[in-house]
Amino acid sequence: MDVVKTLRYRFVRYCVNKAYAELDLSGVPAEVVNVLDDVVWQIRDLEKYITSTESVTRLLRVDLPEKLKVLKERDPALATTFVKKLVQYCLELDEVANSRLRKEFEELLRSL
Repeated sequence: MDVVKTLRYRFVRYCVNKAYAELDLSGVPAEVVNVLDDVVWQIRDLEKYITSTESVTRLLRVDLPEKLKVLKERDPALATTFVKKLVQYCLELDEVANSRLRKEFEELLRSL
């Protein structure tokens, strides 16, 4: 399976959902959890735009940071932890780890 198809079908189901499920939200104010929920739903919606390697690059460089902006303002540590987990799980996918998109995911991590 090529990297675009893999991300199209596993970005939300594996990367985003697993990163969200593994966040430790104990002690996080309800207001911040609500913002996190909204941001995660917006990120899930980005899946439909995964149609080419260029669209994935745009998602990682432009769309994802834009969606995370509100969460970063409320709780920068939570936003960073979420993105680190999301990237970690995407890089666990062989198709991503062995593609040129690996560099894009690593660049996202460095930009935090």
